[in-house]
Amino acid sequence: MKKFIYFLLFVALGWLIKLSYDFYHVSQQLDDIQQVLHKSEQKNASLNDQLVAVQRQADEPAPQESKKIATIDTQVEGISPSVVIKQQLELVQFALQQQQFVYALEHLTQLNQSLDRYTLADTVKQSLHQTIDQDIQSIQQFVIAKNAQQAQLDSMMKQIDQNLMVELKNNQVSPAKNQPEFFWQKWLQIDVIKTTAPELVNRKFILKEAQFRVLLAQQLLAKGQNSEFQTMLNQAIQQLDQLPDQSSQKLKQQLTQLKQIPMLPVPKLSSLAVLG
Repeated sequence: MKKFIYFLLFVALGWLIKLSYDFYHVSQQLDDIQQVLHKSEQKNASLNDQLVAVQRQADEPAPQESKKIATIDTQVEGISPSVVIKQQLELVQFALQQQQFVYALEHLTQLNQSLDRYTLADTVKQSLHQTIDQDIQSIQQFVIAKNAQQAQLDSMMKQIDQNLMVELKNNQVSPAKNQPEFFWQKWLQIDVIKTTAPELVNRKFILKEAQFRVLLAQQLLAKGQNSEFQTMLNQAIQQLDQLPDQSSQKLKQQLTQLKQIPMLPVPKLSSLAVLG
């Protein structure tokens, strides 16, 4: 019994020693934290002072800044009028390439109206007026022709898309017919198609891939990205080229005909040639 009491006293004494050590350790950490906080407050105060000083410097007018602005204005005013006009015409040409026809027409009209404010020879002004008028008419005619072609291509692509949807629901396939060389081959021709071919097993998947690329091509056409439009049509044709059945080959021919339609080129400004 005494041994058990001694054991309890020994455990209690050890526990008190541990608590004392933990308390000392926590107190030491608390002192360290307070010192860190104090240093952080001092650092924040120093940063605030620096921030206020920087703001004051920013609010004060810089004497050299006005000199820089004056120098820039002098340089802009010193540019040749023909260079300024040429830059504006190049901007219009870039807008045409980006399919921003409304901006191009508005900018050309404004430039044509403001030519008299530039110091240019009368012959140059007259030539610019004439060529800018011609450019405006060319752009207007191009937009009309482009809209007509866009409507034609959209109609063809919608028809191809509908044909693809029909073929996706069609479970009956027939082989693509080759033109016989001799008349008697018409009587002896036997249409055979392996329905177990891997291409026909995945026919619906291939048609779906082709339809997806046709839809992407239609979106690219609406954005005026002609090169990407042609690339997407090529990918759709490559998809259909895997299928040997007659309907798929007919769809491929329709896409090929669509791809062969020449796209209207963006008009080039003739007024740029006046300035060299």
